[in-house]
Amino acid sequence: MTSNSKISAREHNLQSILHLLDIHKSLSAKQLSTLTGLSVVSINKLIELLELKDILTVDFTNTRGRRAKTYQINYQAYTLGALQLHEVHDYIKANYSLIDLSGKIISQTHYEENITSVEQLLEFIKQRTAQSKPQKIIVGIPGDELNGYLQLIDVKALRGIKLSKAIEVSTDIDTIIVNDINACIFGAASSLHESQNIAAGIYFPKLYGPGVGIVINDQLITGADGLAGEIQYGTVDQNESPKDQIIDHLRNIISLINPNLLIAYIDELNLTDLEINQIIQTLHRHLPLHQNYKLDFNRNFQDDYLFGLATIGRNIIFKKLSGN
Repeated sequence: MTSNSKISAREHNLQSILHLLDIHKSLSAKQLSTLTGLSVVSINKLIELLELKDILTVDFTNTRGRRAKTYQINYQAYTLGALQLHEVHDYIKANYSLIDLSGKIISQTHYEENITSVEQLLEFIKQRTAQSKPQKIIVGIPGDELNGYLQLIDVKALRGIKLSKAIEVSTDIDTIIVNDINACIFGAASSLHESQNIAAGIYFPKLYGPGVGIVINDQLITGADGLAGEIQYGTVDQNESPKDQIIDHLRNIISLINPNLLIAYIDELNLTDLEINQIIQTLHRHLPLHQNYKLDFNRNFQDDYLFGLATIGRNIIFKKLSGN
């Protein structure tokens, strides 16, 4: 997810091919050559390396009476275990989805009990992964993992826990921890083709403070301490009405980073259409020069959350395949 200037030219080129195929779905060696600036000979050599890893499928298309070989991502070649921790009424619950690299759900289990201990969560994950072992587990949490430890997390029993390490020891599967709103906005920005621009999302849970995720040029912005988006430490008055707090937060985000896309996940707050319209009109009144951003109140948090975990997991798999 973060840029790495130390990767080799070959790794960079392999990643470029995979990401281009992910975006365009099907490309020939000539088309890849045009998009990357590499020669067709170089592209064919890189394609051979990727074919050895079963990540590509081959098809043929007729062009001016000639058959041209095209390549596609084999999304079924690898699987991911996506675990979503989320608030349901007054509890923190978990959804586990076995997905392919496109985010397609192969199987899904909802854990209906409140998460009260790390042992409880590990047992649930062990049961799910024992049935079908994914290549990697991506865990979304309402908080952050700093220096390897869960902090700023709404699940008190998990605070101070090395969750990724605990899951890896328990399942023998590489595990990545991702903040829930970071996953959400990355998923939304990717599906809306805004990840190359500036996209931001803000999630308002019912019982906890809001959080912000920011994507710029296809990169999640996490900050020097990993605390970017922790706006609970900002200056918005938490004694204001929910509507006024939303206005203040959105106004701050728009004025600070001038996003192309800003998504507000407000399902938990049960605002009326009139209140949402008042928020929009107030922002227009206070920020008359900011006219080119798209403000969206209608995205589904859980759908974007899962797709974001899948997208992050897919990028990690692509990076690993490019480096081996």
